[in-house]
Amino acid sequence: MERITTDDMKRIELEIMDEIDRICREKGLSYFLAYGSCLGAVRHGGFIPWDDDMDILMPRADYERLIAEFDAAKASDRFGLATYRDKSGIYPFVKVVDKTTKVYENFVQKTYATGVWVDIFPLDEAPNARDRAYVRGTRLALARSLMVADPSVGSSPFVKLVKRIAHPFFSRMDPYAAARKIDENARNACARETDFYGDIIGEYVAGTLLPKAWFEPLEVPFEDRRYFIPKSYEEYLTKTYGDWRTPPAEEDRDVHVFEAYAL
Repeated sequence: MERITTDDMKRIELEIMDEIDRICREKGLSYFLAYGSCLGAVRHGGFIPWDDDMDILMPRADYERLIAEFDAAKASDRFGLATYRDKSGIYPFVKVVDKTTKVYENFVQKTYATGVWVDIFPLDEAPNARDRAYVRGTRLALARSLMVADPSVGSSPFVKLVKRIAHPFFSRMDPYAAARKIDENARNACARETDFYGDIIGEYVAGTLLPKAWFEPLEVPFEDRRYFIPKSYEEYLTKTYGDWRTPPAEEDRDVHVFEAYAL
């Protein structure tokens, strides 16, 4: 295998995103660049310079249709889905991956590697901000992360110690079943239609409610492409990051740690 650079990963992620964008436009599905991808689009016109991944949000119905119809709609076998549903992925959300590559995440066991990816998170009907679905989701997510964690790696000596102690117990559990429980918890959090979405699987701050009115599509430049973000992006980014207009100090910038290879 040949090691690929961060710039290579960004190029491949754009190619994956082009495929997602094409399918969604053809089938009338809504998606929105999310988290750092939305922030990068607005503040930098593309990737945040020190970031190396892409995230999108989709309303649950559109998300499920994309999963169901992706294989028939994709333009190349180079692209695929990584999902707990067929044990091709360990996360409770779906990834669209480039199957000609392999990425090893620093804090995850190497046996769970996938290709370079774009993450897709579902937007679900949201209960009130203090609903137990958020607490349950957080608890399940912590357990799942310990099931797949690499116990030899940690962000601090304390974290490494906790992982070494917990790993023998959690490693015997099924991470795919755990991912399914997390997804079902989010999907079933609210049985009625509301005026709010919840990113119950991926949200940084548990219990955050996102008004549906924010999620009208707005097409904006991203690098040399055009993708969709929420029309009320200022409100969304403020809710997610607070002061998002000011870049963080260099020492506070989150950088993912990957090793990526072309197969």
